[in-house]
Amino acid sequence: MSLSKQLMLLISGIFLAIFAINFYSSINNIKSYLEVESEVHAQDTATSLGLSLAPYILETGDPILETMVNTIFDRGYFLEIRLTDMDGQELVRKRNPETYDEVPGWFVDWLPMKTGSAFSDIDSGWMIGGRVEVTIHPGFGYLKLWKQFNDSLRYSAMLFLISLAFLALVIRTLLAPLQRIRLMAERIGEGKYEKIEPLPWTAEMRSVANSMNLMSGKIERVVGSLNQRLSEAGDRLHTDPLTGLPNKARFESRMKELLMQGEEGHLFIIRMDNLAVYASRHSSVQVDAYIRAFATAIKEVAGKDADGDAHLFRIIGAEFILISPAATPGDAEALCGKLCEAFRTVGEAFDVTEVGHIGGVAYDARCTTTSLLAAATEAYEKSRIIGPNKYALSEAVAAARSVEEWNRLVARAIDSESFNINYANLSYALDVGKESTVLIEEALADIRDENNQAVPVGTFVSIAESTHRVEEFDLKVVRRVIDRIRVDATQHPIAVNLSLQSIRSNHFRQTLFELLKTYQTESSSIAFSLSAYAASQDIPAFLSFIEFAHRAGSSVMLKRFESQQFNIDSLSGHKLDYIRIARHYTEEIAQSTEKRQMVEALQELGHLLDIKVHAESVASAEDLETLRQIGLAGASRKED
Repeated sequence: MSLSKQLMLLISGIFLAIFAINFYSSINNIKSYLEVESEVHAQDTATSLGLSLAPYILETGDPILETMVNTIFDRGYFLEIRLTDMDGQELVRKRNPETYDEVPGWFVDWLPMKTGSAFSDIDSGWMIGGRVEVTIHPGFGYLKLWKQFNDSLRYSAMLFLISLAFLALVIRTLLAPLQRIRLMAERIGEGKYEKIEPLPWTAEMRSVANSMNLMSGKIERVVGSLNQRLSEAGDRLHTDPLTGLPNKARFESRMKELLMQGEEGHLFIIRMDNLAVYASRHSSVQVDAYIRAFATAIKEVAGKDADGDAHLFRIIGAEFILISPAATPGDAEALCGKLCEAFRTVGEAFDVTEVGHIGGVAYDARCTTTSLLAAATEAYEKSRIIGPNKYALSEAVAAARSVEEWNRLVARAIDSESFNINYANLSYALDVGKESTVLIEEALADIRDENNQAVPVGTFVSIAESTHRVEEFDLKVVRRVIDRIRVDATQHPIAVNLSLQSIRSNHFRQTLFELLKTYQTESSSIAFSLSAYAASQDIPAFLSFIEFAHRAGSSVMLKRFESQQFNIDSLSGHKLDYIRIARHYTEEIAQSTEKRQMVEALQELGHLLDIKVHAESVASAEDLETLRQIGLAGASRKED
């Protein structure tokens, strides 16, 4: 019960108690007054009637006696008037029925009124000639008392209602700051750091509101600092310290993104020749300058050629990878020619004849990163045979399907539902004693071609998006997962991967909402999952989908989280349920201070925003223990 209702009830109860006591006391006082009045009236009537009857009392048969009694009786509210002679013989008796037509019986029973009565002896000379007895009818008193009761009750009720309305207004005004403080606390929990302005006018409320403003500001600064730490730690983990270029982990993420988007271009493996020989003959300062000059030359050529859309990565040592949007073999050859010319310029500056070689291959949505690297490496080996500072291009990725073959494969798999759902990446609790508790698992589509060979899911989804079949595919996966939950009565959430195209679609959401409402019990065990990169491509759509999923009773997970791809601040107060960190953040975290700092910052943010942070495919016991010390909610093992 709210505080305002409690105050209303308390004050109303006090008011009613005081009113009841005063009201009862007032009615009793009026009743007593009426009783006294009736006694006086009875006595006055008996006295005056006795005086009037004195001349005729000895003539007991005189009709004037009855006439005078009737005259008095008919003009007053009397219950009874009785006239007797000196021997007690009744001469005249007039009586009204003891009824109360306008007064309810319960009122009479509740307030019994003493009947006023009196007598007067009638003197006849020197002797008593008779007696007259007068009893007042209580109906008149009850009628007056009943009217007073009604009037008092009516006006008191009106006053009570008016007071109650005024009291409600006053309480609402006084407690309005509490409502603002409550909403502010909820907003802080959602990641919105507002302030109460203007401050309440009451001293106590002003003090509480001011404290809340201070707390909101402090939490905002803490979250901002953690985001900054997270971003800086992520930058260090993804950047080569010598050249400032993105490293291997960033290349793998970027390549997955491009293939999932269905982008086309060329990938080039670029390696410096004889770097070890050069390092053995020169100082470390000279070697570093040589590597930086080599990287700068590639960046300048690739940047001018691709209008800034090319991406250069330093993989390790002398190996670099360049991703260029060069769409045709002619564009790729022109770019390689410029790069080789730049190599010769760098060689002249550092007195090196053979600077580097290039191996390139075209990519599109049908490719995988592994196949591209293999083809590019093969082309690189060819370039070394051609001569110094040369390049070679691979014609195509081995075993790549044509677009028509992919379209047929996608259509067959979706139409006939010829795919399986494997459940993997089981995330176990990290709390001591709960290591065997499964917190969440992931539903993964297992798609096979005509030869029963596994099909890359990323490529499959990319082709399904291009043919506008991915929404249908995602819905069928959700239905399969719901069936599994119904059969196994699964208690922990199951992560279901969705594409960005699906969550953008109103038709998909409508169909999904109807499905989840049909299976309300099962919907609470579904956690819809989206990669951090995909979510970053359309943050408004992702945020609105979070609200949609919560309305349907499900949760949402952001997987393969990288600080460079998705900023936690962009959640803008929307309650995300789970974050699963990209695998390379937790690999060998026990030996990496930078990785530990990054994960600690993310965990602190998750704790503040009530987001459960999980790790993926943790291999070593040392890494698992480190994650437990940091406080992550759960982690999946590599053997899963």
